[in-house]
Amino acid sequence: MVDDDPTDGRLAELADVVMRIARDLDPQAGGLDLVPLTGTETAVLRWVHRHPGTSPSAAADGTGLRRPNLSAALRSLEDKGLVRRSPDASDHRQQRLDPTALADESLDRIRAYWAARVRAALGDAVDEACATVDLLERLESGLRAR
Repeated sequence: MVDDDPTDGRLAELADVVMRIARDLDPQAGGLDLVPLTGTETAVLRWVHRHPGTSPSAAADGTGLRRPNLSAALRSLEDKGLVRRSPDASDHRQQRLDPTALADESLDRIRAYWAARVRAALGDAVDEACATVDLLERLESGLRAR
């Protein structure tokens, strides 16, 4: 039961609301014509897109995935034309991961979809929502650090 601290109930409600919002913003459920991805593939693609040139080790650390799971997701993303592996110019034993043009296009469409949905849902509270981004990024960072 959530009652150790008076704020525990509100924090649990925050997590529940975030989960519901994530489901409501699912671009595949929204009818966007996208390459279908699993949750793991989405996490890896987001990491690679935010960190172009990253290594598989850094991607595993950044996403919290075990290497075998990351390797499977990378193979699938390569097969779908969304991620490209290439030798690192400074050390050919290492690989670098980069998003492809298809990944860039797909992520641009998803972000536009999200922005339109959020703007329409919030109306005149858009500025308040923008102010919460830093707080939610801090929450994400704190959750990943554990």
